Amino acid sequence: MKSLYLTAFFATAALAATPAIGIITATGHFNVGGSEVWGNATLFDGTVVMTTAASTELALRNGVRLQLGAGSKARVYADHIALDSGVGQVAQAAPFEMDAAGLKIRGSGLRVDLGQPGKTVQIAALTGGAKVFGSGEVLLASLPAGRHMSLAFQAAQSGALTRSGCLLFKDSHFIIQDDDTQEVVELAGNAQDLSKNLGNRVEIKGTASAAKPAVSPATSVLTVASVSPKSQGGCLVVASALNAQTTMPAAGTPATAGASSAPASASSGGGLSTGAKTAIFLGIAGAGGGAAAAVLLTEKKKSTSP
Repeated sequence: MKSLYLTAFFATAALAATPAIGIITATGHFNVGGSEVWGNATLFDGTVVMTTAASTELALRNGVRLQLGAGSKARVYADHIALDSGVGQVAQAAPFEMDAAGLKIRGSGLRVDLGQPGKTVQIAALTGGAKVFGSGEVLLASLPAGRHMSLAFQAAQSGALTRSGCLLFKDSHFIIQDDDTQEVVELAGNAQDLSKNLGNRVEIKGTASAAKPAVSPATSVLTVASVSPKSQGGCLVVASALNAQTTMPAAGTPATAGASSAPASASSGGGLSTGAKTAIFLGIAGAGGGAAAAVLLTEKKKSTSP
């Protein structure tokens, strides 16, 4: 009996030594730290919360308001929440972090849905912007308020991403504006492949880069693995809004794609409704200090699509 009293005493002392970070409430029952609770309970740093048929409201002492959907599980901390399954939502004025599937998602109002475990993560920026980081704090996406995106579970470690939108050229760099998120992403890769689809809507697969974008208003850099055309033209309005081009410059601007040093020449194949065909011939005189001669031949096809 004495040992039982001592155990209870030390358990109470341990809880008292750990400051509460907030409270949790629900209309039904839920599980906190392995114990079933009805109505409400106190939250401590690192508390594991599991919901059943009802959603729960979490109010932290720092002013953050959180929600966990029915059938969700998360570990709650004073400065972030780690979502293991289900749906989590953050609603507050200052940025807060939600970790899910290896991703770190930070925003002032966001919703994360793990959906089918092991497949995709649905992220929505509700009342403010949200940034998504993968392994090594590499920025994977930057979502404006009101936008959403889906990421594969593998994206956290591999940084593998898919972007669809208008492929454009600005300040000697290739860029794409994502149709879903409206983000502008700088593209690093083979300039020859990219130039073939300038001014067209494309799907680009690649890997997020830790490099900082060199062109405004790009927020991140994607190292391109493949470019697949979706439709020709239709990017003049987007290009005008971004002060970008749908064709390669006529002369005087090196056509580089991020870190790529490949020349921006297009093949004679199709898909060049808004692109440019460029051939460069360099003739260099003999070894006696002769001058170099360069001939630049440019043939353009203009898009009439809006």
